[in-house]
Amino acid sequence: MRSIFIILFLIPFFAFPDATLPKPVVKVKKVTKPKIFSTGARPRLQLGLQGGVNLNYFIYSRNRVQKDVALGYQGGVFFRVSRQKAFVQFEMNYLWSQVNIRNGKFTTEFGDSIPFEKLTFRYHTFGIPFIFGAYAVKKPMFKLRFYNGIEADFITKTRAIVTTNNSQDIYKLKRAEKRNIIRPEQFSYQLGMGMDIAMFIIDIKYSLGFRSFYREEFRTQTHLFQFTVGAIF
Repeated sequence: MRSIFIILFLIPFFAFPDATLPKPVVKVKKVTKPKIFSTGARPRLQLGLQGGVNLNYFIYSRNRVQKDVALGYQGGVFFRVSRQKAFVQFEMNYLWSQVNIRNGKFTTEFGDSIPFEKLTFRYHTFGIPFIFGAYAVKKPMFKLRFYNGIEADFITKTRAIVTTNNSQDIYKLKRAEKRNIIRPEQFSYQLGMGMDIAMFIIDIKYSLGFRSFYREEFRTQTHLFQFTVGAIF
């Protein structure tokens, strides 16, 4: 009789082993994506348009008191690649400027030296800046940027307007004449800051020329200031 009770007691252990033995616990580790794929970490390409005004100071090394000022306007397109708080920007701009020079002599293509009261140079420039920058403030609706870089400028068209005794003569300079007076290929260092307000942008830029602008015995230092507004998409 005692054997029968022992058998009845052991039957559940053999007939239903899962009901008595503890089940193993399997822990599944959550796989997280690398930080490079987190929100805001992927490089972002944007296209923008901008336009504004420019002012160029020409300072002569022989007499730093004398300054010729060129005023003009500009417009262009740019491409910006941003990642987190850094960005690079490539621009293509077209600038129109003019500078007034007082009391001098202008040499024509025939070799004549014409004394003038005022000489106005009007020139068109194709500018290609390549800049690196960072966001000091980066919010969805407002961004504050600081940047610097190198700019290459190529002067395409040049006209000279000579004023003598209240009369004006206009000379469209040919390629050889233009190269005899100025250096069409200019390079400069650019420093600037800007703001992005929603899709609208405002920028203030300053460029310091590396090469002398005029082909003279003395150096002509260029200081270009630009104020532009635009939109980024």
